[in-house]
Amino acid sequence: MHSSVAAIDLPPWLVEHGPFVAGQTDAERMELALDLAQQNVDEGSGGPFAAIVIEETSGACVAAGVNLVIASGLSVAHAEAVAIMLAQRDAAHFDLAGLPGRRFSLYATGQPCVMCFGILWWSGITKLVCAARGEDIEQLTGFQEGPLPNNWPALLSQRGSLPPIAVVQDVQRDRACDVLRAYRAAGHPIYNPGSTGD
Repeated sequence: MHSSVAAIDLPPWLVEHGPFVAGQTDAERMELALDLAQQNVDEGSGGPFAAIVIEETSGACVAAGVNLVIASGLSVAHAEAVAIMLAQRDAAHFDLAGLPGRRFSLYATGQPCVMCFGILWWSGITKLVCAARGEDIEQLTGFQEGPLPNNWPALLSQRGSLPPIAVVQDVQRDRACDVLRAYRAAGHPIYNPGSTGD
């Protein structure tokens, strides 16, 4: 029988951690995301990545996600995807840019992989702040991020008739790299397509 439900269960520690309070600056907000990424490593509940969504009018953190690929058995369960899905559920709308008077920012501990680039494109997020770069992720962990275009920030910020997505890079990059190193040093699985997750 085929499954009739596609669901991603959040780890108990993440559920118990909320509600989340983020600061006002990009660096402060990234600190929260990095704290969650580090805890995901420490708890052994997923990859060394986390993301939060901030509703910019109020400054409230409306969603937080961590990488749950192994735990969920779903390749789409990247931190950015989890956080965006939770924010869209909270907003009761598939397009976060389609809500009058509201704008949402995503703070991700790593730049988007090729899959998350597409998710961002369709999400309605209008600002992306990221910490580690793709080359950091690949060199420090062995994860393969996919063929992201070299000009990906420009592609997001210049989208013709679609709302632009402002991109800010390298916020707390050094600390993000420390989380990546900690994941690899702990011997957690490196799961790429076609790999065994060892």
